[in-house]
Amino acid sequence: MLELNEILVPVDFSATSRAVFVRSLTMMTGEEPVVVLLHVLDPSLAEFAEMHELGERHDVMGGMRKRAEAQMEELRSLAEGDVEVQPVISEGIPFYEIIRKAEEFAVDAVVMGKRGMREHPESLFFGSTAERVIRGCSQPVIVLTAT
Repeated sequence: MLELNEILVPVDFSATSRAVFVRSLTMMTGEEPVVVLLHVLDPSLAEFAEMHELGERHDVMGGMRKRAEAQMEELRSLAEGDVEVQPVISEGIPFYEIIRKAEEFAVDAVVMGKRGMREHPESLFFGSTAERVIRGCSQPVIVLTAT
């Protein structure tokens, strides 16, 4: 059986990723369980906003970070018992950052949802973030569906 003492759970704050985080808390099997809770700020969103004169890239990224910090703290408060939650906010291409952070933290597994906030029907043809993480990650990847 796979022992899960330290896992990485990427979240985009969608209902699916929130449900996966809550479920991941019950999956821990180690004596000192740790969940690395990862949110990736995608700079392409800030660039899109700037291109459409919705704000300067720096300001948009700052707003995204501030929102992410508040959402991460909200999720962190859901953890009960002995599970330590380490919130991490990273900037980059989501699937690449998930793979990079999984290796950096040497987690036992990545636990993520099948669909997130930005997944659209075209992902059935071109691949989803979860699929890209599965292909590129050297750690086991557990993909859950929201129930």
